[in-house]
Amino acid sequence: MQGMQRDRPVYSLILMQQYTPRPSNLLNQCRIIGINLAVIVAVLSAAAMAPRNGQALVIVSPWSEPERVISVIADAGGSIINGTGAPYAAIAYSDEPDFAFRLFKSGAMLVLDGSLAFFCRSTSSL
Repeated sequence: MQGMQRDRPVYSLILMQQYTPRPSNLLNQCRIIGINLAVIVAVLSAAAMAPRNGQALVIVSPWSEPERVISVIADAGGSIINGTGAPYAAIAYSDEPDFAFRLFKSGAMLVLDGSLAFFCRSTSSL
């Protein structure tokens, strides 16, 4: 009986100890939270940059020929509104609802909302 009485205080102390997560568990939890936040930011950014009002900033690969962006827009059934300072980007327009999809299908590397074209404008240096 005395052996049982000694076990009870030890057992109750084990139950009263506060749980602290191991550093590896904490690191894994931080990674999971970070990945979730990155996915949320990516989805919200993509929604904010999706082409609206028929205008799209079309970007093809920078190492392609300068006329490549024109052929991508023409193949997608759009028209060029304005160029940018970069030979691989142009602002295009189409009334069709699936214009962005057709641009990707024609070979565009990236299709953004046309209002973001000011990022591609080059400024003259003095």
